[in-house]
Amino acid sequence: MKRTLLALSIVISGFTAQAQCDPQSYDWGGEPFGVSPNPALGENFDAGTINVPYSDVVYVKAPTSIADIPGAPPLNIAIDSLSLDSITFLIGGIEQNITALGLNVTCNNNGDSPNPCNFLPGGAYCGDISGTPTLAGSFPVKIYATGYFVFGTPQALEYTFEDYTLIINDVVSVKETQLNEMSLGNSQPNPASNQTVIPFELTQGGSVQFAVYNLLGETVERRTISGKKGSNTHTYDTSLLKNGVYLYSIQAGDKRLTKRLVVQH
Repeated sequence: MKRTLLALSIVISGFTAQAQCDPQSYDWGGEPFGVSPNPALGENFDAGTINVPYSDVVYVKAPTSIADIPGAPPLNIAIDSLSLDSITFLIGGIEQNITALGLNVTCNNNGDSPNPCNFLPGGAYCGDISGTPTLAGSFPVKIYATGYFVFGTPQALEYTFEDYTLIINDVVSVKETQLNEMSLGNSQPNPASNQTVIPFELTQGGSVQFAVYNLLGETVERRTISGKKGSNTHTYDTSLLKNGVYLYSIQAGDKRLTKRLVVQH
């Protein structure tokens, strides 16, 4: 995450007003500030396919003070608001708004302010990413946000969340992926109470590493499971887990896939 002092005025582009995402569906576990997906936790944007409708969600936790933000000066200065400014991707060495990829972000701030992409301190919010991708490729992505506060005069502090990759497959690459790589499906049910069933596919039978992590990156469960060529399922007992958000993954060799799991008793 990088931070740079900017002028107070900003331009918000590629964002619309009505959203379907639920800000309360993501449990921040006491974290005072952040964005999800979080690559440091093994999260990233879902892959898409060119000319096929795409959707994903970005969750935002607005800080209450500058001291809440890692790397910022430890100053107990209250944040007035946080804005989600833009999501960009890099193509041909040029950074462009995600709208150039055929996607838009629809913010949901629970009606807390007239600008749907303006978030109040301490609040949990989200934005839908949707549209139909018009380009295929593997694109580095950045998320830009700005915190506003008063320190003598109104100030603005921009934050850049990096290390994202958005993969948009073409039709050929999707078929190749299905033939040559393992895949990890969405657990059902999710949210889960006592147990959830996790589907995955393998191109050849063998052992894979199954793991579950909390949002601090701590290992909750790790085991070796066997799978056959083709479709497989793994039933995971969630009855002893605390309510919250977890990440589950399977790994074979150097290939690792990760998904999000919500536990709610």
